[in-house]
Parts: sequence; C-alpha cells; structure tokens
Amino acid sequence: MRENPAESDSDLALYALMRRVSRTLVRIRPNSLTPFLFLLPALAIYGMFTLFPLGRLLVFSLQDWDGISKNPQWIWFDNYSAVFANKFFWLALRHNLWWVVLASIPIVLGLALAVVLHFAKPRGRNVYRTLVFLPYTLAVVVSGFMWMWIYHPQTGAINAFLELIGLGSLARGWLGDPNTALSALAMAGAWSGYGFTMVLFLAGLGSIETALYDAASVDGANGWQRFRHVTFPGLANTTNVVILIVFMNTMRVFDFVYVTTKGGPIDSTQVLATIIYRETFQYFRVGYGSAFAVVTMTIIMAASLVYLYLRERGR
Repeated sequence: MRENPAESDSDLALYALMRRVSRTLVRIRPNSLTPFLFLLPALAIYGMFTLFPLGRLLVFSLQDWDGISKNPQWIWFDNYSAVFANKFFWLALRHNLWWVVLASIPIVLGLALAVVLHFAKPRGRNVYRTLVFLPYTLAVVVSGFMWMWIYHPQTGAINAFLELIGLGSLARGWLGDPNTALSALAMAGAWSGYGFTMVLFLAGLGSIETALYDAASVDGANGWQRFRHVTFPGLANTTNVVILIVFMNTMRVFDFVYVTTKGGPIDSTQVLATIIYRETFQYFRVGYGSAFAVVTMTIIMAASLVYLYLRERGR
C-alpha cells in the first residue's frame, strides 16, 4: 500500500523538530542553570507574598463577600461599576491628587538642600544630613500625634506662633476645619518626606562627573547655568525615581491620615486608602473594598507608566 504524502511530510517535519530540540537541550550546560536556581528562593517569596495575594484580591473583587461567610457570590464586575458610581471615590481621588500636587514641596526642598550640602560643603554636613533625615525615620504614629499637638487649636505651636507675631486672627483648628485639614496633613507629610528626597538627590549628585562642571566654568557658565545645563540633566534618572516614589506614596497614603483625622472632618481628608479600609474592615464589604483597591492600583500603575513614557520620549 502506498503511503499518504501528507502524513509522510508531517512525520519528517516532526522528526526534524525533535532533533533540533534535542540538540538545543544538549548544548545547555548544567552550569548555565545555576543562576536560575539562586533566583528560586526570591521568586518563591515574591510569589507567596505578592503574586498570590494579588491574585486573591482580583478574585475577591469579582465577588460579593463579607469576609466571614463560606460561600461568596460571584457578581463579576458589579463591584467595579459601584466603585465608579460612588461619589466618595471621586472625592477621595481628588484629595489624593491634591496631596500629589503638594508633594512637590518636599521634592523641591530636598533638591535645594542636597545642592547646598553637596556644593557648599559646610562643616558638619554629616550632622545636617542626619538632622534633616531624622523626621523620615520617625514612626508614622509618633509623627501623627506630634503634628496633632502642633495643630491643636488651643495649645498648638502654630497658633501660639501666630499669636506671638500678631497674626492671631489666622489661628484656627487646622485639623478640625474642613477647609484646611487636607492641606495641613499634606504639609505635615512634606515635613516627613523632604529628608528622604534629599538623600536620593545627594546620591545622584555624587554620580555627576566633576569634569563637566570644570568644562562649564571654562566656558564662562555661572552658577545657575551650571545647575540648569549640568546638574539638572545629570539628575534625570534620580528625579524619575524620586517623583515615582513620592507619587506612589501619596496615592496610597493611609496611616498618617488614619492616625490624625480618620478621614474627617466631614470627609474632608478621606483618601483612597481610608475608603478601602472603611469598606473592607468596618462595613465588611470585602468584595467592594477589593475592587476599590484594584482600581487604585490600576490608577497608580497607569500614571507611572505614562510618566515614564513621556519622560523617556522627552529625552
């Protein structure tokens, strides 16, 4: 009986593919797999504490679950529809974005302090670095209670200072006034963060070659021109890191707000993270809170990717 030409051609192609795969496997040396073996513990930890919880979060966001019952109901994307229809989502998002705007203060202040310490080289600059970085090392609870005392309407340091300089009419309950509570918290957060940005900018300044400054001086550039054309471009990568870190921290801020105001007064300091906490652990709407968390994570990731794309394109 004559063979089917199509079957013969397919067998030959399969045989050739198997020979090619076997030759490739033979070329792979055992030593080339060693680096991947060293990565396995880190990948296992990352999968256990990051990827697995993230997967569970996505599953919860598609369910109607109170966190206690054994049989959650699948409602698919109804939770996401409820998130975007919730007025508190847009209110909290607006508060987070305002906090991001005010977060430019620690970035600019940290850059200014880093430039002064790097180029002026004052005596005891290591002491200055430590003192400036010290607020960032404080526990959030300690920092929160300290600023609650500073903003206290009767015994607070800010109101006492205003009375001292004759501006007592400006004194108020900073955290109790819906018009000032959010900005007051953001400024307190700026105090805690400018030391961190300073340290990052100092590391970036140390990586810029001094020959570039010498060449700029020979060309007659003044201090501002050297900063604009040498220092600032040399800090491009550091600036990217600082902006992304500050942006992510401000978009997911929770502990500082919860310690000081818990989202009040009259929801004037509600942010995305406090809404997630309230829906999940106070109202026991785990599915809805998970959807809120997924939307928040998506916003942070999308904004970060867009920023990186625009930044690289701007180069």
